[in-house]
Amino acid sequence: MRKHLIFFLLFLTGCIFVDTSPNRCYHLWDPSQKDGCLLMVASETSNISKCGEINESSVAERCYTLLLGNGIPENYSICMKLSGAGMDECLSRLAVRTNDSSMCMKINSSYLMGNCLSGIAVTLGRPDICESIVLNVSRNTCKNRIYPQLAIKNKDAAFCRLMIADDLGAQLTAADACIISMVRELNDTTYCNQVSTEFTRQFCLTGRIDPASCDTISDPQGRQACRYIAAVYSKDPSTCASMPSGTLKDACYMQLASDTKNPQLCSYISLESIKEQCLQVSQT
Repeated sequence: MRKHLIFFLLFLTGCIFVDTSPNRCYHLWDPSQKDGCLLMVASETSNISKCGEINESSVAERCYTLLLGNGIPENYSICMKLSGAGMDECLSRLAVRTNDSSMCMKINSSYLMGNCLSGIAVTLGRPDICESIVLNVSRNTCKNRIYPQLAIKNKDAAFCRLMIADDLGAQLTAADACIISMVRELNDTTYCNQVSTEFTRQFCLTGRIDPASCDTISDPQGRQACRYIAAVYSKDPSTCASMPSGTLKDACYMQLASDTKNPQLCSYISLESIKEQCLQVSQT
C-alpha cells in the first residue's frame, strides 16, 4: 500500500512538471518562479494580459517588450507600462501606425520625437507638423521633404519657393531642384520658365548639363546652383563632395540616397539628425 502511495505521488509530481496549460503558474508560491512562468505563458499564448499579472516590474516590462516584438500591436496603455527607450520606441511605432502626431509629443527623447513627427508629417503631407520638431535643421529638412510633394500634388510651383536653406543662393537652388522634379513627375516643361537661372532652365528643358560648364558661370549663386543640379541629376555621389557648404552636401547625399534607394550614401552626411532622415527616405 505504501509503495502504491509513493508511486501515486510521483505520478502527480510528474503531471505537474509537464503541465502546459495557460493556468499552470497559479500553484507556484515563489514570486520569482511565478513571474518567470507567467512570462513563458504570455510568450507561448501571445496573451499580453499575462504580463499584467507579473509582480516584478522589470520582468513585466520584458514581457511587454517581448510580445510587442512578436507582433502584438501597440496601444497607449501598453506603451506607458514601459520605461526609457522602450517606452519612446513603443510610442513612436504607435504614432506612425496610427498617424497620430500627439503620440510623438509624449516621447522623451527629442531625437526620436523629431523623427516620429517628421515621418508622420511627410506621410500626411503636412509641413505644420514639422513645427513641433525641436532641432532647427531637422525641422527645416522635414518641411523640405514635403514641399516638393505638395508642389506636384497641387501642380503649383509656389510650394517649391517655400524651400528653406542657409542663404538665398542655396534657397534658389533648392527651389529649382523642386521645380525640375515637378517637370519630371508631371511631364510638363512649362514649369521650366519658373526656375531662377538660364542654365537651369536649359537643363530643365533638355535634361542634360555638363558639370564643367558650371565653372564658366561668374555669378557665385548661379555657379553653386549649377553644381548642385549637376550633382543631383548625375546620380554620381562623388559630385556631392564638391558642394560649397555642409548643408548642400548633406542635401545632395540625401537626395541621391532617396533617388537611388541606396542608404549607404547616408553615411556621408555630417549631421546625425539628417542622416537618420536620409535612412528613412532611402528605404521607403
